[in-house]
Amino acid sequence: MLKIMQTVLGYIKSAATLTTMAVFIASGLYLLVIDGADLKTKGLKKELAAARIIGLLYIFGSMIVYIIFKYIL
Repeated sequence: MLKIMQTVLGYIKSAATLTTMAVFIASGLYLLVIDGADLKTKGLKKELAAARIIGLLYIFGSMIVYIIFKYIL
């Protein structure tokens, strides 16, 4: 079981690249800017709040995960 966990961790560490982080940041910005404006125009307040939260989680979460997998683990 430990061997499997080490293999999975190694795979995740190799997948945590700047490109991966950039894709997640771009997705978060899309949610904040484009989807946010569309939801605001339609008057969907709950969905707008959810899009803002998820967008921020994408942006900051990707940075945190990148730092953890590249420099800490």
